[in-house]
Amino acid sequence: MSFNLSDSCLWCIEQNTPTGVLDILGPVFRPCPVCLPVCGICEGDGLFPADFTCIPCFLNRLAALGIRPLFCVGCSGVTDLEELGTVPEVTPHGHH
Repeated sequence: MSFNLSDSCLWCIEQNTPTGVLDILGPVFRPCPVCLPVCGICEGDGLFPADFTCIPCFLNRLAALGIRPLFCVGCSGVTDLEELGTVPEVTPHGHH
């Protein structure tokens, strides 16, 4: 098996491209711009965290840090993080 290093899908995993590891979000992906159309709303800036159990757990983990994610309405990727002002009480995974 040989790989062409100029292949833009070399790191594509099921139409997602690893984008890096961020301090708050951890490992993130973006939809592969070669395999999928780029979101017209966020222009491909939406990030998809790889390390979470479910959406409520992800929201609770960020809420515990006093922040919440802002999601793109087109692709549902995280486009920004916003401070909550207060740290709410979070619900454990087994209770939602």
